[in-house]
Amino acid sequence: MVSGTETIPSRLLMTSSEPSKEELLTQFAELKQEVEELRKENQRLRAKLRWYEGPHTPPSKDQSDQEESSSSDGDEDDEQPRTDGGTPGRKAGHEPEWRDAPDPNEEIEVTCDCCPECGEQFDESAGVSPRLVEELPDPQPPEVTQYNRHHYECHSCGTETVASHPDCPDEGQFGVNVIAQSALSRYDHRLPYRKIGDRFEQLHGLELSAASTWHATERAARAGRCEYEQIRRQIQQADVVHVDETGIKRDGEQAWLWTFTTDEHTLYAVRESRGSDVPAEVLGEDFAGTVICDGWTAYPAFSETLQRCWAHILREAEEAAEQQDEGKPIYRALRQLYVALQARLESDVTVRERAELQRVARRELESLIERSVPDGPVATLLGKIEGGLDHWLTFVGEPGVSPTNNAAENALREPVVLRKLIGTLRNDRGMFVHETLLSLLATWRQQGRNPYEELRRVVQDNEMLSRAQAVPAVASSR
Repeated sequence: MVSGTETIPSRLLMTSSEPSKEELLTQFAELKQEVEELRKENQRLRAKLRWYEGPHTPPSKDQSDQEESSSSDGDEDDEQPRTDGGTPGRKAGHEPEWRDAPDPNEEIEVTCDCCPECGEQFDESAGVSPRLVEELPDPQPPEVTQYNRHHYECHSCGTETVASHPDCPDEGQFGVNVIAQSALSRYDHRLPYRKIGDRFEQLHGLELSAASTWHATERAARAGRCEYEQIRRQIQQADVVHVDETGIKRDGEQAWLWTFTTDEHTLYAVRESRGSDVPAEVLGEDFAGTVICDGWTAYPAFSETLQRCWAHILREAEEAAEQQDEGKPIYRALRQLYVALQARLESDVTVRERAELQRVARRELESLIERSVPDGPVATLLGKIEGGLDHWLTFVGEPGVSPTNNAAENALREPVVLRKLIGTLRNDRGMFVHETLLSLLATWRQQGRNPYEELRRVVQDNEMLSRAQAVPAVASSR
């Protein structure tokens, strides 16, 4: 009997032990081709990643990194500097927040007469388990009121007067609630005007066309424009203002949505310019406060008192370190400097200590700039650090200044989402409505006010103001 080993072909035996030279060359060529394909794919994905997650993207952009860090057991994330002012979620050891239980409008006793199993009659209740249920009332049909406005003519001076009623608008056939809900549905719930009309019809049986909802929203913006200007005056007097801008279309052409944000006020301005003339117009040419901003050239052209955003420069440094080895020590040095400054400023630091800390930190930045590096991303990074050398450390000397521009970037998130939905603003009227209502809603939220109640208030106040101004205008015309 022939053994099993002798029945196996010699070629297979050679393959299982030592591949031939030809086979090795073939495998090498295949692996080389596969490596080349992977290299090209890697370059494509890196380019796509840089496009989506560039250095000017807000810190919260990368959800995948956050998910990986939350699932990992290491402490590597603790070494990364935070630039958004805190950590997400409830802090360890803090009690959770619960909704306050509302007071019931009605109490209903829910009783039972007998046992559902055997039919035995119950003598008395053994206890009560209260349960609060919150429910919306059924949608109500619209209230239609006809105001018979009487006309009068003065026999003495000939003045004509039309009687007014506080609930009767001077123009249009829709009341305050319809106007407020139209504006809120558009700029808070992000509904198209057609769907706003559908919502009114579904809930209240009120027939409202898309054009009517647009006109109602425009009326809300016109009513709130006075308060918009008040917000602008408050921001002009602020000590610190976060400023940023993002692109938006006007009739398909490029325009810019600017945001100016303080602790209690946010103002948006839609302009066709991205230059320094916009902050000069909004803040005033004699603005004396500190502007927190990114590296766009319009800001140093407007003011010398700036705080450049550390979140931007750290992301740019990290990206440069990934592309060029010379950038790794520079990124580490920048990160360590930022963390050290933040830690030092958390303690009670005197004005003199702040000034000394500012001088030491500036010398650290100057030592980075003096490094000799080849042309490339790192050289560009060092050029940006040098260009903003007078503006990186303002937050060290001024206690009320933040080192990052995250407040302005956060303020742009809602308009950016809305931009993706609406596509383009059609004309100047659209720009007027857009910047006005966005500013009012953002400011009211910052101040903890109810946007719906505030919209009703500004519309009512505008109606009263219009009537008050109309009386002397009629009298003077006579």
